[in-house]
Amino acid sequence: MMQQSNALRKLEKILTEAVSNGDRNQPSGLVLLKAMQLSEQPHNIVEFFELLNKAKEEAKSVKKPNIDRYLQPIVELHHFFVVNHLWGSQWEVFCSYIEARNLLNTLDALADFFYDQNPAIFLEQDFLDKLQGEFKNILDEVVKSDLSRELKRFLTARIEDILKAIRRYYIDGTEGLEKATKSLVSDLVTTEHGLKESDKKNPTFRKIQALVLSVIMYVAPGPYDIIGAVPDIHDFWIPKYEELAAGQKKVEEIVCSTPTIQEAFKEASKTFDRQQQKRITGGEELKALPASPKDPEVIIEEENIP
Repeated sequence: MMQQSNALRKLEKILTEAVSNGDRNQPSGLVLLKAMQLSEQPHNIVEFFELLNKAKEEAKSVKKPNIDRYLQPIVELHHFFVVNHLWGSQWEVFCSYIEARNLLNTLDALADFFYDQNPAIFLEQDFLDKLQGEFKNILDEVVKSDLSRELKRFLTARIEDILKAIRRYYIDGTEGLEKATKSLVSDLVTTEHGLKESDKKNPTFRKIQALVLSVIMYVAPGPYDIIGAVPDIHDFWIPKYEELAAGQKKVEEIVCSTPTIQEAFKEASKTFDRQQQKRITGGEELKALPASPKDPEVIIEEENIP
């Protein structure tokens, strides 16, 4: 099974672990938190319900003939978890419900259906830990830098959003990280004409641009769809942080030599060559999808710097 970054797959893995290894005489909340690798604090169970809600919404978004036969059991599972008290009920209650209705197989199928229509690269914990460290370091640089107060405040808030997306990866997946990084780039594209020249040339500011652009190009399918370089979703590869770091250095050189972020984005679009990646299951070169019929452009939202 390919590694997938969606809530349905995360829910399936958590419930599989809980059903297989959970103590059926324990309170259900404790069993689920252990399966999620969270501390056994009652307030942490909110994370499970967030994941449960997101998984239900993903299931509803799947476009497939006869999808109702898969969707209805998940809607009922959601209702069952909501109306029954997790801390007051033994795991046996929920476990029996899941097993009697073969819900793990249903979740497994829905996760595959959703992935086929919404492919997203899965990032392993080691990759996320290194990426988190990099953004924490750049946040410290921003705080200590001589960037203007307005830009410093703006960048601090956006980097905190990215760090939050990394911390919530087990719920929001690659989608959350993609949204946070794209939001930063979109806002910079919109507002960079009003930045001070000293800010634009600041090494810390250029480093941030290079890091965020690299993350978008490496882990998010959107930009590759624009330039026609998304790997075939069935030829799945494992992202390596070392590849991201090497590409980031090249992107930073491009950022330093181009006048705008949008031009830097276009110039750097082929920094990460998917043709050199190998499939996780063999040595064949990855395929590339045909280029999008849409014109290459960065979609931006109008928003002023706080």
